[in-house]
Amino acid sequence: MIPQEYREFFTAAAGASGALIGLLFVAITVSPERARHEETRVQFRIRASAALLVFSNALTLSLAALVPDVNLGWWCLVSSLGMLAFAFATTRSWFEENRRSPGAWRPLGLVTGLLLIVGFEAWAGVRLVRDESDLDAIRVLDYVVITDLLMGIARAWQLASMRETGLLTSLRVLASGEEPAAPGVPSAAPAPEAPQPPAEPPTDGTRD
Repeated sequence: MIPQEYREFFTAAAGASGALIGLLFVAITVSPERARHEETRVQFRIRASAALLVFSNALTLSLAALVPDVNLGWWCLVSSLGMLAFAFATTRSWFEENRRSPGAWRPLGLVTGLLLIVGFEAWAGVRLVRDESDLDAIRVLDYVVITDLLMGIARAWQLASMRETGLLTSLRVLASGEEPAAPGVPSAAPAPEAPQPPAEPPTDGTRD
């Protein structure tokens, strides 16, 4: 059973997760054409699914922590298995897309983040199965929920703009002052130059 001092955190996390899930569905419906475009279809589907997954993971853990006389460790283990399966499915989708179009978008940061969440969540789950009042495991689980929310917000922002929001990309934008082109989205064609007026013929200074 979760100690009383942690219940307020999970209550707030459950409310935040539910609100963010609602906003995520709004972000998905804003640009439905990206889900059908051949060059952005895979990225859109993976980012939308990843955001919904981490938000749902935070919501599930937070609600389960509020249920009286429940062992939260089993919920952690089941949720971590679901996230692990999604990480492998994302990797498989990228391999298939890379075979069709080499040099396509690489979800390495996304998969790495999911695997880190899975590792810490599974570790906390095992500790809580053995001892429901393990404070170290509960603290780790708190940070897992926070990471879920932050990662989901980042994926939702990428979903809305179809641009990378990583640290290196942000530093490069600040240094160069140029916004990077969205991966997989064809850049706009340059505007045609205005026709120049014909040059006037040279005059010799005499009149007929």
